[in-house]
Order: sequence, then structure tokens, then C-alpha cells
Amino acid sequence: MRARVLALLLPAICASCAIDLGAAPDAACHPSPDFFVAEFAPRYLELYQCATRRCHDFSDGSGTMRLRPFEAAPAPGTPLDAWPLGWRENYLSAKQLVRCDAPLESRLLTVPEGLGNLHPPGPIVRDRPAAAALFEAWVGAPTDGGAGDAR
Repeated sequence: MRARVLALLLPAICASCAIDLGAAPDAACHPSPDFFVAEFAPRYLELYQCATRRCHDFSDGSGTMRLRPFEAAPAPGTPLDAWPLGWRENYLSAKQLVRCDAPLESRLLTVPEGLGNLHPPGPIVRDRPAAAALFEAWVGAPTDGGAGDAR
């Protein structure tokens, strides 16, 4: 009897529980790898120290994004599979949180701004207009159609 009541109540109870996961990333989103290396990583990920131990360090960081320390950057046009492992993994980790259809709604921007899910150190993006312009430029930058294309 108790199990039957629980079985009837459980769907109603669970229906009221919802976790906002934010908008899904754009699965077809392949922002420019060359722009990531030349502009995005240094002006966003490194500027805000995202790859540090207290943040998103690959081995012991927080959250779902994991970043390796930045090393010597690959040359422009280098195929993604020929990039140093750290750069390749950082690009792939970052692009999972980007929406090409709505770059300003990307979790890689909204969470560190304090506009999305909780970001434990609090909002860290200090210059919203510059960050927004950087996201739009990264998503809008041309891929070279082969060499650095992330597809």
C-alpha cells in the first residue's frame, strides 16, 4: 500500500523539481580555431585566469569546463589534430559552452558574468562590452575550411 501511494505521488513531486541547465550549446557550433588561439584564449580565458588551480584547472578545477595550462600556441592554419594537446583540449572544452546561434547567451560568457548558474568565485567578467564583442567576433570569424577547421 505504501509503495502504491509513493508510486502515485512521486511523478507529481518530481514534476515540481527543475534544475535550469541553461540553453543547450549549439551542436553545430565550430567557432574559428585560429581566432581562439590568437584572440579568444589570451583576451578571455587567460585574462580572467580560468585555467588556474582555484578555477578550471584540468586536474583539480571546479565546474564542468577543464583547461590545461597554455603553452606555445600553434601557428595559424595548423590543423586542430596537430595542435599541442593542451590547446586542442582547451578549444574543445571552451567550444562546448558556446552558442553560435546566440553567442551572447553562451554559458562560457553568462556563467562567469553571474547571469547563469552559480559561478563560485562570483562574477569575474569585468568588461561586458569587450567580452560580448569578443564572443561575437569568435563565432563570426571565418574558419579556413580545412586546416584549422574543428569539424
